[in-house]
Amino acid sequence: MFNETDLATLLVLLSALMHAAWNAVIKSGSDRLSSMALVDGVAFCLSLALLPLVSPPPLVVWGLIGLSVVVNTLYRLLLIRAYHYGDFGQVYPVVRGLPPLLVALAAGLVFGERLSGAMLLGIVLISLGILSLLSTRLETNALKALGCAALAGVGVALYTLIDAQGVRRADGVLQFVVYLTLMQSMTTPVIAWMRRGPLVLRFARENWRIGLFGGFNYCVAYGLVLYAMTLDAVAKVAALRESSVIIAAIIASLVFKEPFGLRRILAACVVTAGILLIKMVD
Repeated sequence: MFNETDLATLLVLLSALMHAAWNAVIKSGSDRLSSMALVDGVAFCLSLALLPLVSPPPLVVWGLIGLSVVVNTLYRLLLIRAYHYGDFGQVYPVVRGLPPLLVALAAGLVFGERLSGAMLLGIVLISLGILSLLSTRLETNALKALGCAALAGVGVALYTLIDAQGVRRADGVLQFVVYLTLMQSMTTPVIAWMRRGPLVLRFARENWRIGLFGGFNYCVAYGLVLYAMTLDAVAKVAALRESSVIIAAIIASLVFKEPFGLRRILAACVVTAGILLIKMVD
């Protein structure tokens, strides 16, 4: 019988597809910072359009939104820097591989979640499968890319915990998503303008179609995840979301012509095994 946990799983897997898609937009752009600013600009406009439909959040939620914005801005800057040094298939797995383990460790303290041994094993399998994609190259740029990606992964875990707390205290998922996106999407365009000046506007005019695609996917993808966190355990949702790495590897192979070798096939199998194990003990 289809229940809330099944719905949560379906929403998270759909979110994973959309998340990999908007990250591919960032990677495909000739200027990563301007690409991120364009995606954020579209997200800002979408959230602004929805603002009349929701009431202002409680004071405690404002505090969580502010904290999330700070952490998320740092994460995005680290992500841009990581993509500057490394390729899509190298950076994205690291950024998404660390958070499931970190969130699983912290969720017990923050939310009082108690995960079974089998579910923990499933989460570990997902993370190990993702981290197995780590490049063994030791070039200077590769090490810089991995360092930035690892720090970005810590940022993902932090804002996941903050946002899960916020959406549970808000007066509805839409309220939190709209106000969080509105506040969060202001920072990168401002930073891009300070660094690039009028070139940002030229970039937006030339790439507005991918901006619309990326911004829409960004907004909806995270909204789905936050809704899923109100239906199921945060640690489980955070782990299932990282199936986006497998989708990202396929995108990297098809779009960016990066090799999809034996390592990625094995990683996909391990991640899939982790997802199935989590669902079997659900």
